Amino acid sequence: MSPVRPVTTIFLFMLAYLFSYIDRQILALLIGPIQSDLLITDTQFAFLNGLAFSLLYAILGFPLASLSDRYPRPPIIAGGVILWSLATMACGLSHSFWSLFLCRVLVGLGEAALAPAAYSFLADSVPKEKLSGTLAIFFLGSFLRSGCAFLFGGPLLHIVQQHNFAGMHAWQICFIIVGFPGLLLGGIIAMLVHEVPHRKSIVKPVSAQKTITFFRMHPAFFSLHMLSYTLLAVTLFSLFSWMPAQMMRIHHFSHADLGITLGSIVIICGCAGVYTSGRLIDILSARGIWYAPQLVAALAALCATAPLVISVTTSNTYLAVAAFAVAFYFASFPMPPSATILQIAVPTTMRARFSAAMLFCNAIGGLSGGSLLIGTLNDHFFHSPLAIGTSMAIVSGTASFLGALLLFASIPSYKLLCSTANTKVSYTSDLPTNSMKTSRI
Repeated sequence: MSPVRPVTTIFLFMLAYLFSYIDRQILALLIGPIQSDLLITDTQFAFLNGLAFSLLYAILGFPLASLSDRYPRPPIIAGGVILWSLATMACGLSHSFWSLFLCRVLVGLGEAALAPAAYSFLADSVPKEKLSGTLAIFFLGSFLRSGCAFLFGGPLLHIVQQHNFAGMHAWQICFIIVGFPGLLLGGIIAMLVHEVPHRKSIVKPVSAQKTITFFRMHPAFFSLHMLSYTLLAVTLFSLFSWMPAQMMRIHHFSHADLGITLGSIVIICGCAGVYTSGRLIDILSARGIWYAPQLVAALAALCATAPLVISVTTSNTYLAVAAFAVAFYFASFPMPPSATILQIAVPTTMRARFSAAMLFCNAIGGLSGGSLLIGTLNDHFFHSPLAIGTSMAIVSGTASFLGALLLFASIPSYKLLCSTANTKVSYTSDLPTNSMKTSRI
């Protein structure tokens, strides 16, 4: 596969995903000083944290994914890592809302190159029966780095505030510091990771029109799949984006205390949730439960709904922290199944483009739409920064519940897709679905 062992390649990709999340997540922790220095509202912050990032992340994900279906994927991944790292450092040079907005757009452009190419690469590198577990390890990067962003971002901001760096604000220095390691990682990936050998035999890529035709052959499944995971993305991204503001405004956390509390929860509960999800899917699928990805994700979404609402509406700080930990654990479950299903149900030469479509929905609807709706409710309906918890409960709680229902509704169409497309539903069988016996729980 490469000059390095497969496990090392997976680790490097996880690090890339890890770096991508701190570069996008650090903005949420710095909401206070950024709003103070740039005089921006909650709605404008939602634009920075959501739309600015997701604009090119979503739109250019398609052509970048098409390149990933046609050309070697490691150089595309390495180039994306270097680009978003430079853009993150450029955020530290911003002095206005619009300059910061532009830099966040470029961060999104760089990160758009990572996920579709990495999903497809890993699906070609490991056996099907280990795919969910492998993707779960890849997704650990998002929670490790987001947790580190919270855990060390607060103390980093405090340390930087004690010094004067050429008249720059402390939050600007933080952006420069967190962006630099990605430059080194991008260079390492470019030097060490190469395309899998059997991928080089593909000489005639599938056209975009055939990809669209495949989507139209199974509109019910793909529509339900993407809509349900978009709703679950609203839940997860809302917790990432707005929980720091909720804890600081309602429970009066300092940046240092907030970083330790949220960082610990994101690392422990997020990593535990995503790993448990991947392992459960692999175990259940090995036992013949072909709809294991939908089952695991849907049940987790239902389990996350009540503690999520409690965490953002209670005035008891200890209960809020405990409920947030439970909610975050279950909210992290859908990440492995959302990617796993597409890698299994979609032909190899279309995987990256379908992954890009999924990421487009998550970015526009989940990250941008959900975050913007919460900020807008706060500014224009409740007219109070202290109502952030109520806004989160309405948007995120509803999204989690509806997402679970749509996942259950997608199971019949998933079975139909696997049967008509002659796709393997079971990870452990080499027989096509139409000659298999499915299992019931």
